[in-house]
Amino acid sequence: MKRPYVILTASVIALLLACGSANAQNLLGRWALGIDVGPNYWITDYNDYRVSFGGQVVARYEIARYFGLGLAAGYEVLKTNQTTPLNPGAYASYIKANVIPVSVVAFLHFFPRRSVNPYVYLGGGMMMYQRFGIGTADPVDGAWHSSYVIPVGFGVESFLNNDISIDGAVGFTNTANNVDARTTSSFKGYASARVGINFYLNDGPARRPASRPAPVRF
Repeated sequence: MKRPYVILTASVIALLLACGSANAQNLLGRWALGIDVGPNYWITDYNDYRVSFGGQVVARYEIARYFGLGLAAGYEVLKTNQTTPLNPGAYASYIKANVIPVSVVAFLHFFPRRSVNPYVYLGGGMMMYQRFGIGTADPVDGAWHSSYVIPVGFGVESFLNNDISIDGAVGFTNTANNVDARTTSSFKGYASARVGINFYLNDGPARRPASRPAPVRF
């Protein structure tokens, strides 16, 4: 079940490296609106992890040469399974969670004036989720619950032209340990691989020409 996640990650990296033929870009002072989709892999206290899919929309502003700040909102479908019986009636054997995460995300760009621009990101926010599954226990009753989210990861942005870029990233989103209705492990969340597109909505401030030294007079 890990194979689609690995294949997509390798494909994203190859695509981004092949797209870096545009001229160098200046991100400072620019607004970007992006959308990305891809598989996720839910880490739970069940013994059979499942691959599912999700996506998000990100609005981002580059407030400094290397630093951007954005708001991300998305939708994820997370799945997990238990192949050996748990306490009957206390836990479901299969759980699917519908998740709506919203977070503020900081981006650190390594080469903000290059056409191929790697970056790391770190964020924090909240998510709403509801659980469904196989079993009669309360955790799969479809009611809405909430949890914190802490997304972190690495990505590469590659410009096709001055206003459009292809974006790919891999990361992990940490959540509260009871999202899967069990609390055995203290560290929970979901890994993700994403590929998407960014649209830059403005040109940013004009670059000032380098000042020339005053002539020396005798």
